[in-house]
Amino acid sequence: MFNIPFFLSLFFYQLSIGVVMVLGLMPLKEVDREFYRISSGLSVLLTSLALGLEFLYHFSLPESFGVLAQDYAFFRQLSLAFLIAYNLMVFVLYIRMRLNRLAYAKLWVRLSALLGAFSLIFLGLTYRSQTLMGGMKGLFLSLDFISAALFLGVFMLAMVFGHWYLVKSMPKKLLKRMAEIVIVFLILRLIVVALGFWLHYAHGVASDYDFNKLFYFFEGHGLFFWQRVLVGLVVPAGLSYMIWHTAKLGANQSATGLLYVGVVFVIIGEMLGQYLFLITGIPI
Repeated sequence: MFNIPFFLSLFFYQLSIGVVMVLGLMPLKEVDREFYRISSGLSVLLTSLALGLEFLYHFSLPESFGVLAQDYAFFRQLSLAFLIAYNLMVFVLYIRMRLNRLAYAKLWVRLSALLGAFSLIFLGLTYRSQTLMGGMKGLFLSLDFISAALFLGVFMLAMVFGHWYLVKSMPKKLLKRMAEIVIVFLILRLIVVALGFWLHYAHGVASDYDFNKLFYFFEGHGLFFWQRVLVGLVVPAGLSYMIWHTAKLGANQSATGLLYVGVVFVIIGEMLGQYLFLITGIPI
């Protein structure tokens, strides 16, 4: 099935790059080099797996997307070049953390995150359907990929960060700050998803798939749509408030447990969103 490599590679890319993007917001002096090492190592592993899928399996978009072959090949090559450069940068960061070379570590993380962001932009241009071509809406899928990466990355990194309190003595305010970042990126994801609805429903962007069918639970892909909305957005929104509140009270173990649950729901929701995008051409 062509969609399995697509799901996994895109998911691995987004999670990997999202982790490094969020890592750039975290103070090295307070979380220490081991946290940077584990986070960068996770990112390298995920990106390497995704690149392996890219080279092992041939993926082609559905004909209904109407993507021009020359555009697809050009942006795909650009995205792969940036992804390989990103992976090399993060791998060097991982080695530097193992060798306890902390000089310019924050700058290195942010440069890596910038490369990752560009790779997601070009991935968005690679996979966009003809309904998203022309004008500013041509960049919408890139924005969708970046917001998904930040959404995945912040939940994953916050969950790992919560465990850091079990072995490290750190100020409790840091987890509260992390919970606030979770809420910020949740709001960003909700805004981007809402913008996608506006583009395809109210703004008259055409699609070969009948958009209205998504709202019917027992018709078409309505079941998956409502699972994506409820499991992937509504539940994480409720959990984000609970995480912030428990972190504010200093209940770090409770907050970490809630982050565990949140990671599971966010992963399921984003995978369902990718499935619906591949079927309908509509980023959700």
